[in-house]
Amino acid sequence: MNKNTVVVYCTYERSLEGGYLHNLEQYKQEIGENLSLMFDNKTKVALEKLQETYKVPITTYTPEEFAEHNFNRPIDLRHRWGSHQNPNYFYAHFRMLLFYLKNPGYDFYWFFDDDVFFQGSLKELLDGYENYNVDFLSIQGFKKEDYSELPHVSQVNERMLGSHGNWLSLAPGPGDQYKSIEKHLGCFFPVVRFSNRAMAHLVELNKQNYYGYSEGFVPTSLASDGYTVASMLDEWDKYFVPHNSSCTLIHKNIPFTWSWI
Repeated sequence: MNKNTVVVYCTYERSLEGGYLHNLEQYKQEIGENLSLMFDNKTKVALEKLQETYKVPITTYTPEEFAEHNFNRPIDLRHRWGSHQNPNYFYAHFRMLLFYLKNPGYDFYWFFDDDVFFQGSLKELLDGYENYNVDFLSIQGFKKEDYSELPHVSQVNERMLGSHGNWLSLAPGPGDQYKSIEKHLGCFFPVVRFSNRAMAHLVELNKQNYYGYSEGFVPTSLASDGYTVASMLDEWDKYFVPHNSSCTLIHKNIPFTWSWI
């Protein structure tokens, strides 16, 4: 893995104490020096102490930092996913942008939620994407129409059991402020990768008061502004980058499939 690529394990300190430490150890063994840890440091523990405990570079974030960068956006409770969401997950890209702002020197930024497990060689799987300079990758993405410039994104269809192909009718939703939906996309956010320039663009969009539920706002905004977007898995649950590691990514104890969406 290129030294200019970082893999960020996103969690909470209480989650590590409550059972995800084993998962972090698996990531450390597989990813090595490319791994960083990120979580909400509500207890205000010194970084030196945290790094001594977990033995991996750590970036934390606080409500004050969210406010400083105008990431503390309101959530409209009428939004389909707004009535029950932690803002750190509803606007997941904001905590990721905080990581970028504190660590601006990487070419690519992978982010994994702490409930994503893997079987096989995760490093080998991720290495396969090093030669693809896509601005935004998600584990699963989908598009409203057959945009030919986005060949590695499947079109929505009724086999998406979670929404029966209606996901994009709910995003943008109440409270979302999109600049454009010229290229209308959605995605699943537990595993994503951004290019450096994509993250810089999202920072600028927020400064212009454009923001929204991450799983719709991010791919739509980037694609509509001419950035490249791809889905790791297609609608048949096949990776567009073949790999030999037999790596399976697991979320909430089951593999990712099209039916999740």
